[in-house]
Amino acid sequence: MNDIYAEQTDSEKSVFESNLPVEAKIERARTDLLDLGARNRLLNVPRFSKSAKTIDVVDEKSAEVFRILVTEGKAMTFLAGAKGREPKDGDAKQADEDESLLELALPGDDERDEGGRLLRHADTKLQTRMTPNGLQKRLLDLYFDARTLEEEQGVNILYLGLGTLKWIDPNNAENVRYAPLILVPVSLERGSAAERFKLRARHEEFASNLSLEAFMDRIHKIRMPEFEATDDFSFEAYASAVAAAITVKPTWSVQPDDIVLGFFSFAKFLMYRDLDPSLWPADKKFTERPLITSLVSNGFSRTEELLAEDAHIDRHISPAEMTHIVDADSSQTVAIHEARKGRDLVIQGPRGRASRRPSQTSSHPRSPTARPCCS
Repeated sequence: MNDIYAEQTDSEKSVFESNLPVEAKIERARTDLLDLGARNRLLNVPRFSKSAKTIDVVDEKSAEVFRILVTEGKAMTFLAGAKGREPKDGDAKQADEDESLLELALPGDDERDEGGRLLRHADTKLQTRMTPNGLQKRLLDLYFDARTLEEEQGVNILYLGLGTLKWIDPNNAENVRYAPLILVPVSLERGSAAERFKLRARHEEFASNLSLEAFMDRIHKIRMPEFEATDDFSFEAYASAVAAAITVKPTWSVQPDDIVLGFFSFAKFLMYRDLDPSLWPADKKFTERPLITSLVSNGFSRTEELLAEDAHIDRHISPAEMTHIVDADSSQTVAIHEARKGRDLVIQGPRGRASRRPSQTSSHPRSPTARPCCS
């Protein structure tokens, strides 16, 4: 095992130490960003799980949910399943946890509106099979986790997945996976603790499952249909196009009305896509920039030092050059000045601070440093 690990380590080192073109080295790095395994929720979303922080919506139509949430911009609420048998003594906790055995709260009638839609599918309630307590607890978990993640990472990863592709693991036919087709960025909100949670689409574009597209193309050589988030987007047409694309897989199927609320992260895949040289203008490819070629191939040459720690910056930077939008201390002023001169810098340290030390290492892991990385 150690020999195998050593060979892999040498192989990884040789990629950037070899004479391969810059594009080839970048492609190797891009491939490492892809997660096409079953642990990726975008390829294998948990279904009716008691431990995963997801909520499965049942007996609803994805096209109608898309119309209400995205097209019309309305908020939706959640409906718990109808309580079944009365729990026996000491069985109350189990009744709350056993979410899959509850009956639907809404009647299964066939009453339709003037447009032919079932009334229970055209309202703003999202039906679940969870108990009232279980549903409320799961919504609270999602609400607080979504807020914390957005505060810490600056991005929203709470999505409502509409439709799924049911696919079979090629290495084990018993492993059935579900991958969401369309992801709508959403937020949970409520006015007070006494109010029920409302689900609302955010002012961000809905998206196709980028990881699924890469998985289908790279692993199964299947090209997913073109996707564009336009005002006239039709979920039904897109789901039908996906179903047509997978006809070569007889055991696979599209489940258009599978709906699940949960956390889905695109961060690594977006990096993978942004690092595709073919997506950049022909005359402005990032692989030709000195910063990139120095990083992966040529190495960096030593440049002039930054101002010393004890330097009086007024002798080097005139007040006329200090056109700062907000106040800045001396270390921040130097960093801004060097950046305006066109120098590339690596700034390390607590947000809002920058040290002028040009040293290549820091004796204290929390000490902020700012140093030139190339000319």
